[in-house]
Amino acid sequence: MLAGAAIGKVLRRPGLAWPTAFLSHFLLDYVPHLDSHALFGRPGGLTFPETIMGFIDGLVGIGLVLWIARGQPARRVMLGAATFAILMDVLDNALPWGAWFRVWSGTAWLSAFHHGFQHNLTPAQWPLGVVTQGAVVALALWICLRGRRRPAERRGPLGEEPRI
Repeated sequence: MLAGAAIGKVLRRPGLAWPTAFLSHFLLDYVPHLDSHALFGRPGGLTFPETIMGFIDGLVGIGLVLWIARGQPARRVMLGAATFAILMDVLDNALPWGAWFRVWSGTAWLSAFHHGFQHNLTPAQWPLGVVTQGAVVALALWICLRGRRRPAERRGPLGEEPRI
């Protein structure tokens, strides 16, 4: 989500930012990383701890994206790009359509590519996973927060909020 928001901030045009954010998901899945499935998953479906970890991860991501997009000129594009950046995981894993998405002939190929392209690490390789994910988060936050004005700086000359 954060990488998608950063793409939205840089590209600023929905027609370019949103597909790029969607494609960035695959690129970032290719980077060695540690995810909730590697920590808590097992073949055959989602486990309860994996689901809870994904839910918490999603809530933290949504909160961070809403916070960094607040007051940004490209806010709408950033929010859309953040959504497109996680869309593949939502389509592939969320109930009730995830199982259908993985087997329907129109989308099964995309699901297979998505899972085959990932470079998930094992729990024993957690240091590398933390470093790669930390680097992506840090870079995305730096891009998103660079040049962001504080709320007090957005006020007019008499202290009033700007009209939008």
